[in-house]
This record gives sequence, structure tokens and C-alpha cells, in this order.
Amino acid sequence: MFVLQHVGVTFPPGQADAIRAFYGEGLGMTELPLPAEVAHLEWVWFATDHAGVELHFIASSLPPDPTRAHHFCLQVDDLSAVRARLAEIDAPVSEAGARLIGRERIFTRDTVGNLVEILEMTGAAG
Repeated sequence: MFVLQHVGVTFPPGQADAIRAFYGEGLGMTELPLPAEVAHLEWVWFATDHAGVELHFIASSLPPDPTRAHHFCLQVDDLSAVRARLAEIDAPVSEAGARLIGRERIFTRDTVGNLVEILEMTGAAG
């Protein structure tokens, strides 16, 4: 059995507040307290609405590469509402290049350059 427990994403050192602003304030995700063993590190963790699945941000001297398509995907209930939230924080939004039946999706980049897909399941996938 394999269950996704977390996704780890990097951000430039010193940019933890930018991560908090985008994911916490901008998207409305809930920040999690760090375990005591890693509380001294510049990490930021967020809960998802799926119990036990987390999004971890880890400071790294290697910045996100804006030329790559590496990304993670956040499934939401209301893509229009998330699109509006992204507009409020002036986040870039691009349409997905290929249409997937039953999956409405957009892409954005967070404030440090990570590519994020936002997806709403709208029906039976083809």
C-alpha cells in the first residue's frame, strides 16, 4: 500500500514569509506547527483538507527553476473561487495547455517561482 503523506517543495532561504503569505493568506491553507526535532529549521508546513496529507516547504539554496514544468497539484472544490483569490494577490494564472475531460485546471507560480496546478474535478474523467 502506498499513500501520499506529503509533498516537499523548496524555497530560497529567507523567503518563509513569502511562502506563508501565498499559501496561508492567499490560498487560505492552514499552517502546521513543526515537530520539535525540526523546529529550528526554516521550514513551513501546511495541512490539506485530506487528513494526514501535508505540503512541506524547505529552504534550499537552489531556487525553483521557472523554465521547468515540475509541479504539484492542489485539488479544490471551487476553481472559480481560487482563481479570484489568485487575482486578489496578483498571482499569475495560465490556462492548462491540454484539456482533460472532467478536470478543470489552471496553473500559477507562487511568489518564489514554484509551479502549482490547481484542479477541480467536474465529472467523470475520460
